[in-house]
Amino acid sequence: MRRFFTFIAVIITIIFLFAGHTYWKHKTTSVNVGATVTPKEKAEPEKAKEPVFDEKKLEKAANWPEKAQTAFEKAMLNEKALKVALVGSEALGKDANGWSVQLQDALADAYGDALDVKIFQYEERSDGFINSGHDKEVAKFKPDVILFEPFTLNDNGNVEVEDSHQNIETFLSSIEKENNEAVVILQPPHPIHNATIYPWQVEELEKFAGNHNLTFLNHWPEWPDPENEELRSYLLEDQSAPNKKGHEVWFAFLKKYFIAE
Repeated sequence: MRRFFTFIAVIITIIFLFAGHTYWKHKTTSVNVGATVTPKEKAEPEKAKEPVFDEKKLEKAANWPEKAQTAFEKAMLNEKALKVALVGSEALGKDANGWSVQLQDALADAYGDALDVKIFQYEERSDGFINSGHDKEVAKFKPDVILFEPFTLNDNGNVEVEDSHQNIETFLSSIEKENNEAVVILQPPHPIHNATIYPWQVEELEKFAGNHNLTFLNHWPEWPDPENEELRSYLLEDQSAPNKKGHEVWFAFLKKYFIAE
């Protein structure tokens, strides 16, 4: 009988301990569920990336037309490259490390990815440039700034000045259709020795630029006098384009304009 009561006591103790354990487990869980849990400090949302704007690069463009400077500033704020097209005849010297190639390299060094510079060289007269659709080819690049040598020397003796200017206007129209905010800068080809009508053509080109509110970059004063035999030492034998020495003169002038010190 005594063993029976002992057995009952053990059973009751076990039941009591089990009930107590269950009770406290439930209570602890309830407290954890109902308690206010302080979350880990949330990371602040990432701020919008600030636009990349380089004041020093804009300062280097101080000589550019005001409209071009504004476009450059806007492009940098939008983190886009400003597109620059160098357009003209074989006088650009694209295949001979001429002024266009040297300028392209210099602009890359000065402005980096802020500019996208492309060379468009054609061995054409101005009428061939238009009739072959090269004006539209340049326009498809959608340049923001165009430095245009409008085939004036190639037109000499072949295309009337009025027609040459009409071809320039056609080119301007093609550019405007793709980018009506584009800035076109005109420049003459290189000077040649003992020319007669050609200097007058260049004078008329400068007047055309003024009448159309276009910047005209006259690099001729940087060369030897066209009446001086010395000029020939800056040109190919047939005077169709500059030689290495002539390209250096032309490039130096344009570098000072496009990259202000």
